Amino acid sequence: MEIPFTVKPRPDTGLYNGKLGIWLFLASEVMLFGALFSSYVLLRVGAADGTWSMGLMDVVVGAGNTMVLIASSMFVVLAWAELKQGNLAGYKKWKWATVACAVLFLMVKWAYEWPSKFVHYDVWFKNSAVLHQKVEEGYLYDGKKLETELLEEEDDAKLSLARLYLEKEIYVERFFKTFSKEDGGSRKAFNQAWDTGSLALSGHINGYDEAQINVEISGWKSDSGVLEANADKVLLKLGVSGDQGVTKKLRNQGGILKEMVGYDEAKRAEYELTKAGFSVNLSVAGYESVKAHPWFWRTGRINEDIGGKPRVKSILFALDESHNEENGDHKEISINTDDVKRLNSYEPKHSTFFGIYYTITGLHAAHVFGGIIVMLYNLLPIGLKTWHRDREQYANRIECFGLFWHFVDLVWIFLFPVLYIL
Repeated sequence: MEIPFTVKPRPDTGLYNGKLGIWLFLASEVMLFGALFSSYVLLRVGAADGTWSMGLMDVVVGAGNTMVLIASSMFVVLAWAELKQGNLAGYKKWKWATVACAVLFLMVKWAYEWPSKFVHYDVWFKNSAVLHQKVEEGYLYDGKKLETELLEEEDDAKLSLARLYLEKEIYVERFFKTFSKEDGGSRKAFNQAWDTGSLALSGHINGYDEAQINVEISGWKSDSGVLEANADKVLLKLGVSGDQGVTKKLRNQGGILKEMVGYDEAKRAEYELTKAGFSVNLSVAGYESVKAHPWFWRTGRINEDIGGKPRVKSILFALDESHNEENGDHKEISINTDDVKRLNSYEPKHSTFFGIYYTITGLHAAHVFGGIIVMLYNLLPIGLKTWHRDREQYANRIECFGLFWHFVDLVWIFLFPVLYIL
């Protein structure tokens, strides 16, 4: 039985089935993204002064991805036009160009832009004195040019150059865009954050001092339901000598099983031993300096208690918009984790801004990924069967996809200025 109106338009709507269906689908998509955009606007307008992050997006990267999607919209139209002229080879050429643009967009988003935020951090301190000290260490500048730029008013002369630099060159750009001393302006919000110590410093972790841990067995529970032989097997698995006397002594009298090992190895050993009925104590024997750029670190990780000592003793923090005169890189400061109130990478948990940023851009990226799957299907022999059976129906199918793709591009055209520029 032939389905009517797959090629010819319906008399009631003037549209063939596929086109009517895609417009109904896009209407639901408008409501979905409209709700998210409305949420963003309401949350931003209702945010307290100095709490809504701005200026954290890479405008050049966002603009580049915008150009890529605009080009893909042009290519999908050219692909459809080639089909209407009966040129399958030309259609494939432009369709593959559309796929390439979509893949490039996702590569920039998922392989570069998002990962760069997962290693970018804000750190808050427990008291304002530590904050002030670290600002002076990291933003201590000397030079008449900088002094002339920052000391615009008489009140500024009473403040240090480091504090003024943090306020006017970093804080204002991130939270207000323009400097103002009026009520609700940047100066009052900054002073309040400065005095209370609620101001965060931004940067990257370049290294840290991580605990080296001793794993000590303090006893074995004979009523744990684990046979002695099985408990000894766990000890052997964890590197104990095959001598039966050694395993028996550890099981009965306890002792140090592993010395100066890393956190992951110590925790795995603790898990295996606990399952086998052993009582285990972990203690910090020292700290090892590690050069690395860790992802997704939070306060709970660095201050995790191991025998009364923190898992991470200190972090080497490279401050944003700072300058090291020796090598030209960002200035690094050492931060004791005991002084840290909160540490968070630029992930969804960081703030309301990032929560909704990843929600909207993630949903948009999912639509791009779905579009790639549909395009690949239409380029494969299984999808091209429709072309060989009914060329008009296949061209209509590509036209429907083109409408979806234009919608995806249009969403990004709204996303780019809202999230990256405003």
